[in-house]
Amino acid sequence: MSSLSRDILKDRRQYFIDKVKAPIIKALVTLAGRYPEPTLENVTYPNDKVWIRVWDKFFWLENNPGRLSLFQAIRKVMIGEPAHDPYYRDRMQVILEFWLDEVLEGNWKPRSLDHPTECWKNPNVRGKGYEFLKERYYHKERYQ
Repeated sequence: MSSLSRDILKDRRQYFIDKVKAPIIKALVTLAGRYPEPTLENVTYPNDKVWIRVWDKFFWLENNPGRLSLFQAIRKVMIGEPAHDPYYRDRMQVILEFWLDEVLEGNWKPRSLDHPTECWKNPNVRGKGYEFLKERYYHKERYQ
């Protein structure tokens, strides 16, 4: 276990649950609720439509009512902010491009088999993205 994980999960677990995670979740859910709901009909930028489809697939598989409002809040901000503000849209695009560079270099580890295991409708639903990640990570030598 890394020192970061040990600190959050063991050394100061209850502190992070009560004093960090709970307030962040409450604030995010509250403030994100002020954003309009992004839909395929009310966004125009093509990448916003992609994110809506990605989130729809996620919600089709997610099965934790206790975290539903958190994920809905993240979705609203993640789509709503770049949808109206090119400053954030461009920076999000740069971050995704850097992430994709890491994927192409074989540095991004795909999820383990049968994961997520909890509160997930079907851990074995996998798409082309998973296969691509797995191939790049476990067979880096083929792409160098």
